[in-house]
Amino acid sequence: MADKDIGGPPQSQALSETKPRKGKVMIALLGVTGAGKSTFINTALGRDLLKTSHGSKPCTQSPQSVELKVGERPIVLIDTPGFDDDKRSDVRILEDIATWMAKRGYMKLDGLIFLHPITHTRAGGSELNRTQLLEKILGEAAYSRVVIATTMWDYIASESSVQERVNSRFAPGGVWHELRSKGADHVKHYNNQQSAHEIVNRIVDITDRLGKPDVLLEGELRQRQGRVVQTSAGRTLEKQIQRKITVLQDEIYRHLEGRPDDSYKNDKVPAHRTEWKRWNKEHRELQVQLASEQQELKKLQNIVVRFFYSLASIFRTPR
Repeated sequence: MADKDIGGPPQSQALSETKPRKGKVMIALLGVTGAGKSTFINTALGRDLLKTSHGSKPCTQSPQSVELKVGERPIVLIDTPGFDDDKRSDVRILEDIATWMAKRGYMKLDGLIFLHPITHTRAGGSELNRTQLLEKILGEAAYSRVVIATTMWDYIASESSVQERVNSRFAPGGVWHELRSKGADHVKHYNNQQSAHEIVNRIVDITDRLGKPDVLLEGELRQRQGRVVQTSAGRTLEKQIQRKITVLQDEIYRHLEGRPDDSYKNDKVPAHRTEWKRWNKEHRELQVQLASEQQELKKLQNIVVRFFYSLASIFRTPR
């Protein structure tokens, strides 16, 4: 699969130079911590407005939007928390996205830019789960509004080995296969303003041809009176958490089978006391993990978001 070079030489005429367009375009940015979401917005804007992260430490704690113009077209870019932020659970991330959609529901998303640093060498279980969650947030009808933009190309010495790794993500069974096979685009981002504007304009062009998409999560939230767990994304996350709970319960059961004799707790033999302390510490850790997942499941099942509307949205003329 050949990559599409965005912002790299030589370039054809920029898309922003085509005929003037009307209407505000809403684009969300998602990606792992350190993928360059805030940097992408600053680059597109032409100045450092948002704080950027360093390494694996996230700087965006909740969705925030920035308005700019690409050519004459008003654009709103929405920066979101890192999709692999260990300090923010999947439930919290989904709640933030659902809440944002509910509050800004009258301003429908036009598309999504999924940024991924090619310096990340492998897709773990967490990334696979969150990509599945992303697919359920969008719905298959909106996959064609996704641009997967790989970043950090200037940090590698050899492009060929990295390209092979990127291609494997699109192969059957790969983490991006479902998105790509049903319409998602893939480009390289060269971390300059021209590159950022051309990526944005890919989504603008689709909106101008087809209108705004129906994002699955937003429509389901309206139908389910804001109950997140009753949406496709909510059900997917619920199943993921339930699987984690089952695994932890099995681990605790097996761990109990290896429980040392109670006499080891105060045994005069140091090795016995050490064995008891190790087992007890491991058991407490498993119980804490189980309680945490059970709490997350309960929280997910109780999340309800409320939609807000403006008078302009009620009386607007459909595009």
